[in-house]
Amino acid sequence: MSPEEKLNIINRLNALENQQKKNLDDISALRKYLEENPKLVKSWSDLNEVSGFYIDSFSKIESYENRPVHDDNRNVFATENQAKSALAKAQLSQLLLSFFSGWNHHLENYAIMPQIKEGEFTPYIGIAVLPQFLSFRSREKALMFYEQHKALIHDYWSEFLP
Repeated sequence: MSPEEKLNIINRLNALENQQKKNLDDISALRKYLEENPKLVKSWSDLNEVSGFYIDSFSKIESYENRPVHDDNRNVFATENQAKSALAKAQLSQLLLSFFSGWNHHLENYAIMPQIKEGEFTPYIGIAVLPQFLSFRSREKALMFYEQHKALIHDYWSEFLP
């Protein structure tokens, strides 16, 4: 084999290696794009299947895996924390009645909202300008409600946890 032939083979190998590297980079970029941009589903019926968690008739959170979409499984949450949050919200809605609380667009509303600092929830109680679920007529009532139902409120906020 002449030196020119050998150099030609080496150049072709280098070109193939560069093309292979470029192809692998393209494949990686496309995979990353698909992971970051999943198919945007237009409606519930366009989903193929549903997995997640639901609240059974005994208020127990149950796992639900890979079932075809149907009207009977529209109550399945994507995450366990979302189901836990919904269960807490139902209980809090009943407790709010005893405080004569809830959003009122004619009055000043003091809301309890979550702040996450260093992975922990701390309450922010202030005047709310947008409708909030945990709304009260005074800051004092909001603070009292938070102190009495702190664990349940933190469960309600758990949907924001990973």
